[in-house]
Amino acid sequence: MLRARLWYGPAGQDVALDRVARYLSGPLACTTRPTQRRHRDGWVAQIELRGPLCAAVEQIRAPHVGAEAELLARRLHPAAPGALAKRLVACTARLEVHDLPGAAPFLPATGTARSVLLPLAYAMDGYVEEVETGRLFYYPKPGDRRRTAPMRFALAALGRLIRR
Repeated sequence: MLRARLWYGPAGQDVALDRVARYLSGPLACTTRPTQRRHRDGWVAQIELRGPLCAAVEQIRAPHVGAEAELLARRLHPAAPGALAKRLVACTARLEVHDLPGAAPFLPATGTARSVLLPLAYAMDGYVEEVETGRLFYYPKPGDRRRTAPMRFALAALGRLIRR
């Protein structure tokens, strides 16, 4: 079952699945193994993760990915930073994280899963979507930070006091 998607691109568009596997097994200390899965269009290359979590990772690079990323950007909350939506629309590829047959379900919101997915997304300049809930996880870029409403009010009041 599909559990999470890591949207990225165009910077990471040319990153091969074996490079993703090296990053997962290197800095992120995951146990990985290259495998393949039968798909309706033939065989699909996968990375099988066996530790510290169990999942199968597939890479999708197809023209429809950009259109699906645009749909995801349209579903963002209105308070989401505009820069986030623009970068999400620019995504041209994704990694899909599935349950591994015979293993416990992969739960993207757990601490262990996030400790793998978020650094991987950061390294690929991407965003993690939890498929079941539709939540989006990412490291905010400097342009994504907006002042909260209380901070805006406080700064506006301070500005009025200074001008007096």
